[in-house]
Amino acid sequence: MILGLGCIAFDRVLVTNSLWQDGKGRILRSEARFGGNVRNALAAAAGLGERVEYLAAVSSDERWNTVLADLAQHDIGTAFTVRVPGAGPVLSTIVVTGDGDRFIAFDDSGLLTTPLPDRSLVIRALAQASVLIVDASTAPPGSVEVILMAQERGIPVVLDAEREVPGRTVVRDMLAVVDHPILPMPFAREVTGASQSRDILEVLWTAQRSTVVLTDGARGAIVRSLDLGPATEVPAYSVVAVDTVGCGDAFHGAYAVGLSRGLSTIDRLRLANAAAAVVAAMPPGQRRTPTMASVDALMST
Repeated sequence: MILGLGCIAFDRVLVTNSLWQDGKGRILRSEARFGGNVRNALAAAAGLGERVEYLAAVSSDERWNTVLADLAQHDIGTAFTVRVPGAGPVLSTIVVTGDGDRFIAFDDSGLLTTPLPDRSLVIRALAQASVLIVDASTAPPGSVEVILMAQERGIPVVLDAEREVPGRTVVRDMLAVVDHPILPMPFAREVTGASQSRDILEVLWTAQRSTVVLTDGARGAIVRSLDLGPATEVPAYSVVAVDTVGCGDAFHGAYAVGLSRGLSTIDRLRLANAAAAVVAAMPPGQRRTPTMASVDALMST
């Protein structure tokens, strides 16, 4: 079972056929949908056929009953999800441009009143987990301890680290201990002070690591692991990007699926690249989760 730790987001998505350099553009389509890095990663993993569970606190306000409905619709288990006052989702507005790129503006003040479920529930969840996915910047206080508890039990931890939390060291604290950190290239450069992928991987590599992955959008991923060289490139699959929101999250979810199934590092990354590409190419109105059929079809081309 893949266990996820991080926030839910409620996204207002605005789609335009204009580009950023145009300065402005007409809204062609808008929709409201739930998101969040870990929620999307778990949805992707469920779409690929894995059992997933969300370890989290969700607002007890009745208007957010829709959170649980959304999780159920995407086959995300809530056996380890609790309801508490004030634990509202992150509120986001996402602009998707004509080339599939996006900008996300968010209000994450609700995270300040979103606790970690109690220790007994965490222990019960970890007892069933094969992989733990953590969103470094939105996981609640106490999540570093959960990571350490997972590692004591031999559970690999996939860390989604894409930005610092102002005034806190929590992202670097998590980076210091996890075995499978995955960082987008811009943040990897920021956090290491290095510019070349080989140098970045060298800085990030520690005795705790099994694999370090740098994601680089349409160029794919660069990886260092125990079974590969210091900087191995794994190309992305070529698709026409329609909406890139959630692509990185699908990558993390599929990577966790590969870990859970015992795939090699290369095969995990090929699966993750394919899942991300499938999501990027999805037309409007479709359920934004990959399936094994869609991923296998892309990987066989």
